[in-house]
Amino acid sequence: MAKKKEKKKPIFEKVGIVFRNPVRADIMRELSESPQRPQKIAENLGIGKEKKQFLNYHLNALKKGGLIKSHTEELSEEEIPKEKGTRINGVGEEGKIQVTYGVELTKNGKDVVNQYIDPLYEEESGDKEEKIKINKKEE
Repeated sequence: MAKKKEKKKPIFEKVGIVFRNPVRADIMRELSESPQRPQKIAENLGIGKEKKQFLNYHLNALKKGGLIKSHTEELSEEEIPKEKGTRINGVGEEGKIQVTYGVELTKNGKDVVNQYIDPLYEEESGDKEEKIKINKKEE
């Protein structure tokens, strides 16, 4: 008996990874602005230091799903962030130092944010604005 070939639906799998926990959607939304360090993401989302493991769990799930990756760039020696967690990877062709710090969205991550997360946040904020208008009319 011939085996059925199973068609993969990668974008739907990735969307599923994000929506398994609302914190993941919030992380993706934060990263849509710019690459950030985990400490900054935690601060922006109101996640305390005692829940560092909680945040790392969700960051790792998003990384395994191919939605985020480590942020890498080439900088001059003066530009290198002095904060904890910066990793030096070597010297690039132009003599700049290759460093890795924080996390950023992958192409798939950006697609998920643009197609699913942003519209949902816009819809939610629109609903809140509509409720405010209705409440003001009732007063």
